[in-house]
Amino acid sequence: MIDAIIVDDEPHCIQHLQRLLQRHTQGKIRLLGSFEDVAHGVDAIKALKPQLLFLDIQLGERTGFDLLRQLDTRRISVIFTTAYDQYAVQAFKFSAIDYLLKPIDGDDLVESVQRAADTLTKKEAATRYELLLQHLDHPAGVPAKIALPSMEGWDFTPIAEIIRCQAQGNYTLFVLQGGKQLLVSRTLKGYEQLLESQGFFRVHHAHLVNLAHVNKYHKSGFLTLNDGSTIEVSTRRREAFLTRITARSR
Repeated sequence: MIDAIIVDDEPHCIQHLQRLLQRHTQGKIRLLGSFEDVAHGVDAIKALKPQLLFLDIQLGERTGFDLLRQLDTRRISVIFTTAYDQYAVQAFKFSAIDYLLKPIDGDDLVESVQRAADTLTKKEAATRYELLLQHLDHPAGVPAKIALPSMEGWDFTPIAEIIRCQAQGNYTLFVLQGGKQLLVSRTLKGYEQLLESQGFFRVHHAHLVNLAHVNKYHKSGFLTLNDGSTIEVSTRRREAFLTRITARSR
């Protein structure tokens, strides 16, 4: 059984989550209490030592991130609960941090609790929280790294070192500087949505390239990247690609 607490400043959201936990987690979660602000949440975590924290983003005039900065993230797993916040959700995705959008769905809750149970003893979770806070502390900058799931755990990969991403069924192959490759169990479309704002462009249904690594565009419709690889630009994407690469070079 996993000991958990809720930190949320909206009583009706606390009550809804409590009902979902009772209905859907089949005795896997022991709820130790609920708290409505950062200070009481921090005190409760220190006193009760829960394994899992359901943490709202907006807590009055402070945030769940203020609370997270005061935790030893090696000792707790966090599931954020939030009304949609585009930038925060993007930071969660880069850091591979679990979150639930309000109003919380029971099936989504079950999946998040299972993922939390699987990561309670894994040390790399603390690194993912550190990566999350780095993204949030520099909202105008390019995130330095992205958390990529691997067979061994998680690879915290510098975005600048990603040359291209290639679709392989339900997987994505990341090709990095130095010849390193990572096969990740997520579709290319998911990474396209995440990386397009970071200087990446999907030139072909099977290829997402980092424009910073493009050496040359050939009129025949191919790119040469700085690792020597050659990638086709599909006919229907050529105009958009040329517009993007021209704008980037100005």
